[in-house]
Formats: sequence, C-alpha cells, structure tokens
Amino acid sequence: MSDIQNIEIERYQGNIVKDLRHLIEKYREIMAWDVPENDPVEADRLIFKAIHTGLAEIEKAEKTG
Repeated sequence: MSDIQNIEIERYQGNIVKDLRHLIEKYREIMAWDVPENDPVEADRLIFKAIHTGLAEIEKAEKTG
C-alpha cells in the first residue's frame, strides 16, 4: 500500500468504525424484535461472528478475483 493509500484510509477509519457500529446496532435491534428471549450478550457474539465470517468471505473472494 502506498503512503497516499495509508493516509487516505486513516482519514476514513473513523467513518468505517461508525458504519460498523451502525451495522451492529441494526442487527441488535432485529434480533431483539425477532427473538422472544433474546440474550443481548449472545446476540452480540453471534453478530460479531457473522461479521467476521462475512469479512473473511469477502476478502477471500477479492483475492481470488
């Protein structure tokens, strides 16, 4: 990655974190609505796991093109 790319991604890091927080909150709300006995700690664990899995799938697809 070039210096310019590093600078550029640093500029967007806060936005990326904000977007991820919004995504997590979205799925927290969905799980709270759809799961009668929702456990928020377990819901967060499942959401984070799904996000990690999804990112890994996207990264793998990008590498294999």
